Amino acid sequence: MMRKLFRLGVVLTAAAAAVLGAGQPATAAPTLRVSVSGAQLAPGGLQVVLSGRYVCGPFAPGSDGVVDLTVVQAGTTGYGYLFVTVCDGSAQNWSAPVDSVGGPFVRGRAEVTGSGYACDRGPAGGCVSTRFGPTLIRIR
Repeated sequence: MMRKLFRLGVVLTAAAAAVLGAGQPATAAPTLRVSVSGAQLAPGGLQVVLSGRYVCGPFAPGSDGVVDLTVVQAGTTGYGYLFVTVCDGSAQNWSAPVDSVGGPFVRGRAEVTGSGYACDRGPAGGCVSTRFGPTLIRIR
């Protein structure tokens, strides 16, 4: 008797799955995370090229965003932009120039901060934002 009830349960479960479908797979909540792992001094010192990784999305294809970058070293400040072009939820390498607006950068310690956003260009819409820093970096 128990065996027949068990089989009936299996059959009913399979029939319900066939009629109703297996459901939607779970998706991760959209995010925008940025990390900085390197800073290279450009010739002349008026620019630092930052590098690191970011994760954006998951969003629809064609989604994008931007992160404003600020580097401060003693009395020198510089600004740049990271253009976020891949928002499929996977980690992406990036590099972006930061231009000085107050004299040359030199090799050594500095701080970087950033803030920005990315938007889903698909039918779901919506945007996410990020903010990080100050993060200590070493300009090489």
